[in-house]
Amino acid sequence: MTDKTQALYGLLQQVRPLHRRVARSVGDHLDGTGIGVGERAVLALLVESGPLSVPAIGRALFLPRQNVQKWVDGLRAADLVERRANPAHRRSYLIAATEAGRRLFAEIRKREDAAVADLAARLSPADVNVATQVLSACLEHFSPFEDDPDHPGPLA
Repeated sequence: MTDKTQALYGLLQQVRPLHRRVARSVGDHLDGTGIGVGERAVLALLVESGPLSVPAIGRALFLPRQNVQKWVDGLRAADLVERRANPAHRRSYLIAATEAGRRLFAEIRKREDAAVADLAARLSPADVNVATQVLSACLEHFSPFEDDPDHPGPLA
């Protein structure tokens, strides 16, 4: 194994703990909002992308639509999202962020941005660009192993 291969393997080994720590940080920034990490992900997608169907949200988040439906139901109960008619499909509604949902997400992002700013201060723009290039290359390289969130494969 070359030094570069070993270094890249070591980097890949850090992805899972990084993901877990980021998820915990996101959860910490949700204190007092009444929503959890999954609901935050759905709300963020709807605020940033506009109305989507539950299956489309699931595909975008690489999650089973059953999980997404549960989070959408919670967000609807809190009046943070609403159902709208879907011109492309009679039985599948579009889910859209309400004004209250957009305001809540803006508040959440302020909290998150302040935390990320502390990390950003430690890194140069070149550092961030290189890290982005490496992660993008990893995502592309491993894309043949992408799974369908509604039909989990052997790794589910």
